[in-house]
Amino acid sequence: MINEIIVFSAAAGIIFLGFAGEIFFKKTGISYYLFLISVGIVLGPVFNVFPREPLIPVLGLFASFTLIMILFYSGMDMRIKEVIRGSPRTVVQVTIYVVSSIFLIGFSLHFILKWDLLQSLIFGSMVGGETASVVVIPLSRSLRLGQNTITFLTLESILNSIYSIVFYEAFVSLYKTGTSNWALPLITIGTSFSIGIAVGIGLSIVWMFVLKYVRNFKYTYVLSLGLLFATYAITEVLHGSGLVAVLIFGLFLGSSKIILSRLGQKFDLADMNEQFYKFQGEISFLMETFFFVFLGLVFVITPSTILSNLMLGLLVIGILLVFRFIATKASTIKSELRKDQLAIFIICAQGVVPATLSIAALNDGIPLANTFVSIAVYVIILSNIVTTTGSILVARKNRTSVTDDKNPLE
Repeated sequence: MINEIIVFSAAAGIIFLGFAGEIFFKKTGISYYLFLISVGIVLGPVFNVFPREPLIPVLGLFASFTLIMILFYSGMDMRIKEVIRGSPRTVVQVTIYVVSSIFLIGFSLHFILKWDLLQSLIFGSMVGGETASVVVIPLSRSLRLGQNTITFLTLESILNSIYSIVFYEAFVSLYKTGTSNWALPLITIGTSFSIGIAVGIGLSIVWMFVLKYVRNFKYTYVLSLGLLFATYAITEVLHGSGLVAVLIFGLFLGSSKIILSRLGQKFDLADMNEQFYKFQGEISFLMETFFFVFLGLVFVITPSTILSNLMLGLLVIGILLVFRFIATKASTIKSELRKDQLAIFIICAQGVVPATLSIAALNDGIPLANTFVSIAVYVIILSNIVTTTGSILVARKNRTSVTDDKNPLE
């Protein structure tokens, strides 16, 4: 009975903290991730209220579930026309930033720490360029950036997550099979994307027609979640990216009006989509809140390695910022995005993906996985500090430019 009281009391406290953190984030631009991770560290390795080992198997599944919920929510928040229009420049940004960062981080740690090359690249794929959509989307809007910039950053946050996940899966496959076929990551990415897109499009369109007949029944949202999980599972069985399929499913469902009109259909799902979007936002927030506390719970505190892990985190952040600068310059050339270059550059906060992949490494039996978790947490914290500091500078710059624009008129 006492254990139940502790668990439910902790759950209630975490929810309250998450809600307060979200309000704090909207007011200040400071990510509530940092606070939630700190709460987990206090409850876990500091006071050992929740032991680490029993959480590891559960957390891997919980991490995947969290990522599915967030990608579905992000997909519903986007519009297909904006995605198509902004995709080329976003692909340039993500390819330069993520791919270059993954390999330089991997090779650097291999030569500096003498880690196994594949294990170094596995870690590189975890932290090599994700930008957390749950920070990027609200922050870009609070900074009053242009709509094209917001769409660009939103697309980037989704694409770089997928790149990281697919590269991780490819490197883990290379490590487990012992093969030296370095073309495998490229082949895996192409195949995974293609299958994920095809399954996501097919099942989302089928589901729109099903919703036409079941829309007035209760629990339609729950039924849609069931198909969402089925979409993920079917895609993974076909060796595609289930996360890509989930994103496409959400994107097509959120853009159902234009999709159905192109198919010559007269019915509309706009009201239902609005209800879905609201529910999905609540669930995604709940999952994120608990996930980052859980990440703190499995954090390993070893006094002898705190300084070295922090230095490695700083090295990773340095590499990320260099390639982000290069990628931002290349992707915004001859574009109206150029006026928001500074904002695009500094919004680099990491979150769910490095956290989930570091936990996945524990479940995949990677020997250095415990070290990966610790360094990944440092990278998440440092990248959020960079984004928070930079966003304050951008906000001040925007306020100054608005004042300057008003002065001549005054």
